[in-house]
Amino acid sequence: MPEALESRTFLSEELNQNADPEFSQKLQRLADTAMAERSERARLVLGKEAVELSAEVVDILRHVVEVMRQGTAVRVVPQHTMLSTQQAADLLGVSRPTLIRILDDGEIPFFLKRRHRQLCLTDVLEYQKRQRRIADESLSDIIADAEMFSEYDVDPEEHLKAAKEVRRGGQTSGEEA
Repeated sequence: MPEALESRTFLSEELNQNADPEFSQKLQRLADTAMAERSERARLVLGKEAVELSAEVVDILRHVVEVMRQGTAVRVVPQHTMLSTQQAADLLGVSRPTLIRILDDGEIPFFLKRRHRQLCLTDVLEYQKRQRRIADESLSDIIADAEMFSEYDVDPEEHLKAAKEVRRGGQTSGEEA
């Protein structure tokens, strides 16, 4: 029987204390190679056993290491995880009362456990994805309208890319480190 998955939080101090200082750079090179789909695939070696890693897994590892290097904790949770309303609100970056309104409007399914609402992580992530898609479409519409009236002369794709980068916690090309 497979081992039960559990939630676990990884703190950046763990990475800083245990990792080779060049680890992040090495992982970045692996990610670049894997994403370019070259014939050589990244491998994870444990003792005498090795397993090939997909480009997606290498990219996830690179992203996790980079986020931890910046001092942010990383949490790995199974998809079937149930969240409280406060946990879901924190994940979405909204207040708990705002989340309750979203639930009452039927935008995210939930279950009642006695008197407490429980949400499935996958439902919350799907809602977040829908909201981002709506925001991206709205931004494209606003930019297109502004361009039509010659009030905006920048390619909307550049701004969509910048908005997505800011959402991921990165910096846009116009900002200094």
